[in-house]
Amino acid sequence: MYLIRDFRDTDFSSLELIYHDAVMEQGRRGYSNEQVEYWAAFPYLHAADFRSRVVTGYTRVMVCHQIPVAFATLHPDDHLALLYVLGDHAGRGLAGRLCDDIEREAARRGVSCLRTDASLLSRPVFEQRGYRLLETELVEAEDLQFTRFIMEKSLLNRP
Repeated sequence: MYLIRDFRDTDFSSLELIYHDAVMEQGRRGYSNEQVEYWAAFPYLHAADFRSRVVTGYTRVMVCHQIPVAFATLHPDDHLALLYVLGDHAGRGLAGRLCDDIEREAARRGVSCLRTDASLLSRPVFEQRGYRLLETELVEAEDLQFTRFIMEKSLLNRP
C-alpha cells in the first residue's frame, strides 16, 4: 500500500536515489546516454541546489511499507519543481497522486496558476492533467542540450 507523507530529513538520501533511478530507468526513452547520465547525476553534481529545493520547498514523499519510492516538491509556491518515481514503481499512478497533493497545497496557498518545467517524457503526463504549453526552451549544460517545456495549469476551478 502506498501512502503520501511529509518529507523527513532522514529521507534525503532516498530522494537522491529515486531521482537518479527514475532518470536512468526512463530517460533513455527520449534522451541520449550522455544526456541521461548528466541529468541523473544532478542531485550529486548540484547537491546544494537539490538539497535546497527539497528542504525549503513543500516536499511530499510516497512510501511503500515505510520506504520512499516517489516524491514531489513545490518550490516556490507556484512551481512544481520535482516529480520523480522509482523505476520499479513507475506506471502505478504515483506521480498523479503526488501531483494532486501538490496542486491542492498550491491552491491552499493561494496560487491560481501552477507552473512546471516538463521534460520530453513528462510533457504528455502534464498535458493529460490539464497543463498547457507556454514555451519551449533549449537548456545547455556541460556541452549538452535539453529541450524542456514550460507549462502551467489553472487552479482556479479546482474543487
